[in-house]
Amino acid sequence: MKILVINPNTSVAITDTFKPIIAKFNAAKDTAKISYWTCPTGPSIIKTQAQLHESAAHCIPLLLGIADEFDGFLAACYADHPIVRLLQSYVGSKPVVGIFDATVVAALQLSNAGSTFGIITTGVAYEALLSGGVVKLLRGNEALLAKFSGVAASGIGMEDLLPGWEDVAKEKIMEATTRLLRSADKVDVLLMGGVILTGMERWVHEACALELGSVEGGKVKVVDQLLAGMVMLDGLLQHKTADLDFSRALG
Repeated sequence: MKILVINPNTSVAITDTFKPIIAKFNAAKDTAKISYWTCPTGPSIIKTQAQLHESAAHCIPLLLGIADEFDGFLAACYADHPIVRLLQSYVGSKPVVGIFDATVVAALQLSNAGSTFGIITTGVAYEALLSGGVVKLLRGNEALLAKFSGVAASGIGMEDLLPGWEDVAKEKIMEATTRLLRSADKVDVLLMGGVILTGMERWVHEACALELGSVEGGKVKVVDQLLAGMVMLDGLLQHKTADLDFSRALG
């Protein structure tokens, strides 16, 4: 199987952060040849609905030129990105998975009865963007939406990833996690909601332990967005969507 991992913004540095996570998953599965693609034009970072559509307009014509070379596609942008549905309409039976969609499906599977899931994201603008995306993805289903406790922005941006960044980023992630835990009851699944947050799951775990205690905090599951996408895509490629094992997506 040949998989194309798509970064729909122009940052090669962000694409490079995907590689060790996905390589680790693929080594365990040993099922696919992974290639990475960064859009050469368009937004360097995506923060608004308008930029999502601008990004798609740049990506789709270029992707259609190489789509025949691949069996499946992972859209690595944490949003309800139009590229997922658009590309799917062109490639027919080949699966196209967005990491945002995959994490929400993972949360619904991993959360316990009576519990909820939330999203830790980057900038404040994403709180409304991602909340709206969840509502759209779940098609207004009240029973499913009752399991969604909301989105907490950490305020982390690309400027926080410069040398010496870890202390500042850790403080921001832990503050956002604590705020989300306090805003809703029985949160037992947290989703990492932004590709620049890759690798920061450990700070979410630390914040959960401090806020809830080591025992209860240790029960909160933290979903890695890239791994969730790979679990779903692998399942679709193997025609085994009924028994997706999202425990492999925990960071």
